[in-house]
Amino acid sequence: MRTERCEIWNLRTAPLAEPRRVLIAHADSSVGDYFALLLAMRGFEAVQIGEARSALRLLRQWRPQVLFVDTLVGDAHDHALVRQLRATVAGDGEEIDVPLTIALAADRTRDPADALHEAGYDGFCRKPCPVWWLYDVLKCFYAR
Repeated sequence: MRTERCEIWNLRTAPLAEPRRVLIAHADSSVGDYFALLLAMRGFEAVQIGEARSALRLLRQWRPQVLFVDTLVGDAHDHALVRQLRATVAGDGEEIDVPLTIALAADRTRDPADALHEAGYDGFCRKPCPVWWLYDVLKCFYAR
């Protein structure tokens, strides 16, 4: 999956078909809620969180398989949240899969693709990101 506005570097598939948990960490709660609602209507367990600490806490407890992370979530806007998310999963000491993590990114100047890749995202979609693209990513991920 690759276009000028969207790209996935590490496309994987989920080992289990159910439950299909998706965490959306979005700075604008109305946009995140909209995404979560539309994905829930398509059969996904989707939750929106707009604050970094809450996203980390929910990640530990709920164990979503897919994360869509707005690059504006967090205080520094420096991709620290995705690094913390990855460290949280790695540091839990349990054998769990690292979630597929997709950046909901700003323009190329603020969020260049190489910086997103280096930060630990598996891909990105430039905002405004159409919900159908998120759905396509999820269909591929949960293909099994």
